[in-house]
Order: sequence, then structure tokens, then C-alpha cells
Amino acid sequence: MKTAAIIVFLALGLFSCFQDAAAQDGELQAFCSEYKKPPSVCTKDLHPICGSDGKTYTNKCFFCKAVWENLGSLCFKQEGEC
Repeated sequence: MKTAAIIVFLALGLFSCFQDAAAQDGELQAFCSEYKKPPSVCTKDLHPICGSDGKTYTNKCFFCKAVWENLGSLCFKQEGEC
């Protein structure tokens, strides 16, 4: 019973995290939805993204790569530095 409660709790936490990654203009769209698999190469363009881990990522590609590496537990917080 405790295991089921923990699984439900974690699932709800991840669901709310994905909602935090919604796009602008009121459309509910995942921030990294264009990446169907982890990006293998990212450009060095500087467009900082702040993650829910408090780390600033160089750009969206590096952030989405980290999302994949963290199995979706990392969420978009804001554009710009943390």
C-alpha cells in the first residue's frame, strides 16, 4: 500500500513539473517537445535557461539534454539566468 502511494505521489509530482514547462501564450505545450530523443550535439548559442535545479543552462538544447539525462525530473523555471 505504501509503495502504491509513493508511486502516485511521484507521478503527480512529475505531472505538475511537465505543466510548469508549458509554452507561452496560454498554450499547454511541453518546453522540450521538439526533442523526441536526447540531443547529441548542441550549439554554443547563448540563450540562458534556468532549470528547477537552480542551474543555468547555456540554451534550450543543453537544458533539454539535461531533462533527458534526469529522466524528466528537471523542469523549466524561466528564460534567462537563475
